[in-house]
Amino acid sequence: MRSRATHAVDSGRVRVHITALVTACLLNLIGAAHADLAPAKQSLADGKVARDGIDLFYTIVGTSGDYVLVLSGGPGEDIRSMQGIADELGKKYRCIMWEQRGTGRSKLPRYDSSTINLNAYIEDIEALRKHLHTENFIVVGNSWGMILGLAYAGTYSNAVRAVVTLGSGPITYEYLGEFVDNQNTRLWPCEIEIRDFWREPAREVANFDRAGFERLRAATSAYFYDRKKALQMAMELNPNDYNFRVPPAFIEAEGKYDIRPKLRTIAAPVLLLQGRQDLAGEANVCEAHSLITNSTLAFIDRCGHMPWLEQPDQTWKIVDDFLAHLPH
Repeated sequence: MRSRATHAVDSGRVRVHITALVTACLLNLIGAAHADLAPAKQSLADGKVARDGIDLFYTIVGTSGDYVLVLSGGPGEDIRSMQGIADELGKKYRCIMWEQRGTGRSKLPRYDSSTINLNAYIEDIEALRKHLHTENFIVVGNSWGMILGLAYAGTYSNAVRAVVTLGSGPITYEYLGEFVDNQNTRLWPCEIEIRDFWREPAREVANFDRAGFERLRAATSAYFYDRKKALQMAMELNPNDYNFRVPPAFIEAEGKYDIRPKLRTIAAPVLLLQGRQDLAGEANVCEAHSLITNSTLAFIDRCGHMPWLEQPDQTWKIVDDFLAHLPH
């Protein structure tokens, strides 16, 4: 018989594998649909920041107003997934479409804990702020973008004018486990069958990126309240919009992460906007709200992980009102 210790180790490995997969799913789902809906209407600048021998690229949408830093999810998702957000906010602000390390043109020589970790992502943003010679950002993020945006605001409080989160990322490893559980309960048997088919080690070894993409596509419906919109997105997903090498490296680096200490140090106003049917669960965002001194919590009914896709009118009404009342 196998010892309890061996069983515990094996169970932990399975848990890490699942966590890595879910982390990969957090934000890829938001994007590909919007990536095809509308190209950038205005491009003010296209540039790059060099840090630690890595070139990190960005494009700015909009020609006036404060800088809005747009953070995609994953980690590992292409910024094109957030094009709809930039097109909307770009009417009043200069939206920085930030290609996080390991995504888009921001290539890395390798993907491990030395290149993919929370501190590296935070310091990349600070390097971008200095590069643009701006005093502060308004930060907008979804899922992993929420985690990163709040972590940056908690590290560099004076560098953030406000944070807007659209759809929640788990603020701790434990909440990520709840995210997994919620996903599993929402998938239909046929979707679970497809996902498990592409989880088989032999298929993953044979084609790692294909296996990751097919698992992601099979899980898409869990991220939406409206199943028809979910099926439409699943059809439009593009394998090139995600780097599946990033999430395992992040989990290797951060393990049982917990950003709650950083939430307690955030000084800027924060809008936490979440759909009632978001996989992240309400306990996660409610705890974030309790820890962030100057935060506003808003829910949208009949809405999943990507409120600007499922309920755009309500989303932008809430966001516009919040931004209009920021202190100068």
